[in-house]
Amino acid sequence: MTRQGFWSDYLAQSEDLKGGRLRGPIGLLLTVIAIFFAGFYVYTAGPSVFGRVGVGTYRGLFLLLSVVMVFLLYRTRAGSERTSPSLIDWLLIAGAVISFGYFIVEFRDLVRRTGFFTTTDFVMASMATIVSLEATRRVMGILLPALAATFLVYAVYGNMLPESISHRGYSWGRVLTDLFSQEGMFGLVLNVTANYVVLFVVFGALMNRFGAGDFFVRLPFALTAGYKGGPAKAAVLGSGMMGMISGSATANTVATGTFTIPLMIRAGYKPHVAGAIEPAASTGGMFMPPIMGAGVFIMAEMIRVPYTDIMVVALVPALLYFFSVAALAHFEAAREDIPVLPASERERPLEILKQGWHFLIPIAFVIYMMLTGMSPSRAVFFTILLFIAIAVLARLVRKDRETSVIDVLKASFRDLLLGLEEGALNALVVSAIVGTVGLILGVVFLTGLGFIFTTSVMQFTFGLLPLGILLALIASYILGMGMTVTSAYILMAILVAPGLEAMGISALAAHMLVFWYSQSSNISPPVCMAAFAGASIAKSDPMRTGFTALKFSAYLFVIPVLFIYTPILMPEGLTGPAVQAMITSFIAVVATAAAFSGFLLCRTSIIERSGLVVGAVLLLFPQLLANAAGLILLGLVLLAQKAKVQRMPTAKRSEPEEAAP
Repeated sequence: MTRQGFWSDYLAQSEDLKGGRLRGPIGLLLTVIAIFFAGFYVYTAGPSVFGRVGVGTYRGLFLLLSVVMVFLLYRTRAGSERTSPSLIDWLLIAGAVISFGYFIVEFRDLVRRTGFFTTTDFVMASMATIVSLEATRRVMGILLPALAATFLVYAVYGNMLPESISHRGYSWGRVLTDLFSQEGMFGLVLNVTANYVVLFVVFGALMNRFGAGDFFVRLPFALTAGYKGGPAKAAVLGSGMMGMISGSATANTVATGTFTIPLMIRAGYKPHVAGAIEPAASTGGMFMPPIMGAGVFIMAEMIRVPYTDIMVVALVPALLYFFSVAALAHFEAAREDIPVLPASERERPLEILKQGWHFLIPIAFVIYMMLTGMSPSRAVFFTILLFIAIAVLARLVRKDRETSVIDVLKASFRDLLLGLEEGALNALVVSAIVGTVGLILGVVFLTGLGFIFTTSVMQFTFGLLPLGILLALIASYILGMGMTVTSAYILMAILVAPGLEAMGISALAAHMLVFWYSQSSNISPPVCMAAFAGASIAKSDPMRTGFTALKFSAYLFVIPVLFIYTPILMPEGLTGPAVQAMITSFIAVVATAAAFSGFLLCRTSIIERSGLVVGAVLLLFPQLLANAAGLILLGLVLLAQKAKVQRMPTAKRSEPEEAAP
């Protein structure tokens, strides 16, 4: 591989990362910025070899580089055929460099004169606000920027509103300059994103670039292919494994679904069902430790709970969710009598493990480091270094005789750069919104809106917790129609979660509930991006696929209720009641899946389905008498099914029952 061949090959793959939209000097500029962005924030997470980076530089540079990448990559109008930045794009880039550069250079003076501002401060703050709102609009649409603008207007003219929601009111100069600080757009959300989210996204991109993504798809398929509904179970298991390194439901759907969805269709699943199972399973990746969704890192900062504590309590609910999707997929396969894949189409798990077992080491290492007390950012820094060393060593050990060591090192260096670039571009979905979300948070704290909203929630729900939970579900569903799951969670966390806490539940349970509900936009029509991605691969109707995904994700709406009414989050540790809640919940999942599918050992009658539903509800709440009654009821349904199976030929077991005379 010549030097020229190396770079031409790299740039060709780099264009693929950018969707082929940017070529030449502009594409190269974006590549350089993306690699520097990812490399810089990975470096700052490690030991200070060359001295520590100042707070102003650390936070200001994050927004500066993020919005510049947005304006280079995203056009003014979605779907525009323009492949190079327009004059407006360059003006916005200049505005970003000037305003955020001003924050970096003048950071110390800006801190000293907090509460007082100069004309230059006001101009720069105004410019930074416009730039942030426009960057957010290009990445995720108009809703969040419009909401932020509404909050800004509220901060200025709040004194003109009814007394129940009014405040003293502030001048535009005071509002914008106050938010041009660590209390606004450079505040908590930016700090958490730079400290944690970007690092884990880069880590996932590097693992995928070095082949871990392929390993995490092939291994689950090999493990499950010999069972009923094997391809669907492979999708569930693969999505869980990919979720450990991804933290994005749509990315999971595309990465694993490209392989699993066609296999499910070939096995006998209907296209809209295959296209629905994958996004339903991929949504669980947002709950699967060690990475989970970006919102969890923000949650840890907001409620002052170590991320490792959240990771530990989130494991069982995540496994419960994946089990629910797998159970539904199993009974779907049993009802439709989908055959097991022939042995000729299966791979041997041991062969795949031999090829990629080293990809499991970084996952185990990062979990171990965090559990021993190391901060997530420092843990993932050392994990990235370990992973690169292991991946390069594995390539050297397995290279063939015709490949030189230099070729292996060149290919590994290329994949390292591509992984850094891909990680930076993948992180734009979150990093592009931090300034806008910071504006909203800043207004909430400046005006006391959080307290006002909490009081309103209490009044609207009459202090009744079930109504509060219903309000959280409806609000998250509506917000999810126009926002990313992370931004929807942040708004729910500052406006709804405090109201739930005021009703007497813990901060962790309240935030976990709104975090889970905020993920519903992945699979709930009319806006369900992960389900739409699955439909595009399955070539099925998007809305039908979305509603089917909603069915397979039923426990997404059930499990958060368990956070409130059961000890499944282990508030007092791994106690007897907590273990009981976990065991009965898994049994309830089987009953629910059978009821939803209308199949247990054979087709179920209306009475049997009703018995399964009632039994599942009795098992969900860890009370001895209720659990005993639920088990008895499920046992009776199971006995009825066994008797029915014994009376009918095998070929008739999956056929619908004739209507009663």
